[in-house]
Amino acid sequence: MNEWASGYVSDVEYLPGLYVDQTPAHIALACLVNGFAPPETGAGHTYCELGCGQGVTANIIAASNPDAQVVAIDFNPAHIARARAAAKAAKLENIQFLELSFEEMNARDDLPDFDLVTMHGVWSWISDEGRRHITHFLNRRLKPGGAALVTYNAMPGWTALLPVQKLLAESAQFMQGRSDERVMQGLALVEALQKAGAGTLGDAKLLSSIRDGKGAESDRAVYLAHEYLNSEWKPLYHIDTARLLADAKLRYVGATGLLQNFPDLSLRPEHREALERVPAGPLRETLKDYLVTRAFRRDLFVRGPRTVPDAVRDRELSGYGLALMVPRSEAKTKMDVPAGTAELPKAHYEPIFDALAQGPRTLADLHAIAMRAKPEGAPSLVEIAGVLVGTAQATPIPPGAFGRISASAQLFNIASTQEVAEQRTATASISLPVTGSGMTLQTMEASVFHAVATGTPPEPGPVTDVIIRRLKAAGIPLRLENRVITEPSEQRAVVAESVEWCLKERMGLWTSLGAL
Repeated sequence: MNEWASGYVSDVEYLPGLYVDQTPAHIALACLVNGFAPPETGAGHTYCELGCGQGVTANIIAASNPDAQVVAIDFNPAHIARARAAAKAAKLENIQFLELSFEEMNARDDLPDFDLVTMHGVWSWISDEGRRHITHFLNRRLKPGGAALVTYNAMPGWTALLPVQKLLAESAQFMQGRSDERVMQGLALVEALQKAGAGTLGDAKLLSSIRDGKGAESDRAVYLAHEYLNSEWKPLYHIDTARLLADAKLRYVGATGLLQNFPDLSLRPEHREALERVPAGPLRETLKDYLVTRAFRRDLFVRGPRTVPDAVRDRELSGYGLALMVPRSEAKTKMDVPAGTAELPKAHYEPIFDALAQGPRTLADLHAIAMRAKPEGAPSLVEIAGVLVGTAQATPIPPGAFGRISASAQLFNIASTQEVAEQRTATASISLPVTGSGMTLQTMEASVFHAVATGTPPEPGPVTDVIIRRLKAAGIPLRLENRVITEPSEQRAVVAESVEWCLKERMGLWTSLGAL
């Protein structure tokens, strides 16, 4: 372990990823949904990400919000080098990547004050001292009215995995190889002990969920190394996080996982009844985690939160837009929510989905559509935004951003999808300037996007030709359901089917949101 890493995994880079909860429009919407004034997210706003990793989220925020000033901080020089290279390729001039520890960043006097500060996961992967450094930074650098997003592994949801993490971290100390290799060796040991009767290590289903999560096996190993091997690893109770951040004059205002802000969707009736015994505040919020066994929190804090009257909130929400992020055929009124299953009224939401399938619409438009369809019981602006964004069926568009174009965003998107086109990665995250955010593309989506973005006519034949040529040039076998396809005619048919789907279901979205 490198001494400069202070017990944090540093010999393998953290996986790249886009986390839309961290984007300015999403944070502003979360504030409004909860009845609080949002932080400044207009022209000239300042944004900081702590523990930015390879910089995917920070770069997309900079590309999608060209009028913002973005600072991203990470202690790992490999992360910063990669992030700077991506920013340079996109000619981004509104972002700084700084190689600093959380202690070192507090010694800098040349940083601006920030409207937004975010961090993904690192809060529970660092020491108590590291959390104190972050709290000091927020106290010093977050503007009054500014927002801080802190996402972290939470207790008591992690209780069952505490013995597993302890054994993985300790066994890794005497095993050989990189951290990603040692964590898999440790997991094999845990599985052997569990099979031998070590009931405190959970059951086979629990361990299988650790080993067989999403992503390629090599990526999974890297993720597990960062998730389980940090020496200062510590899931936290919400009440302890709120208590610490109170020293920076921060107060919890809600969750960026928007469904959590709706008691009817996030808690069963008996849960809500039990919570009535406890006044609103950090303890009640913590008790929710006991009731639903939440293992990861997305906590939004504001320095000096200001409540807004419902009329003012609705006026601000009216100017926000939504864009449908799923094909119309996949838009659902029945959905899984923390409290179980919920059914949205089809009389209201089917017309809303029909309208969004034609392109982005303002919340005012969508509310009017629902009212025309059936005035009785029509969903509020808060419900439409919270439910559709909370289920990831839609993404928010900040007021005044319709039609926004960013040349840097388009350069970033070409560079990002080129890595997939050249078979260097399996997914790519792209900037969507109209939303101020982005989206992640799977392999075929990214390949189609790159072909069109670099001049191929957006037609099935030409795009299919380009993708097949690239596969052949790279010597990459085409697989379908774990079967290698070698027959040229079948290869073309398989690729063409995927290309046609992308052009039909994704081209309109990419174009309307400024990605192309």
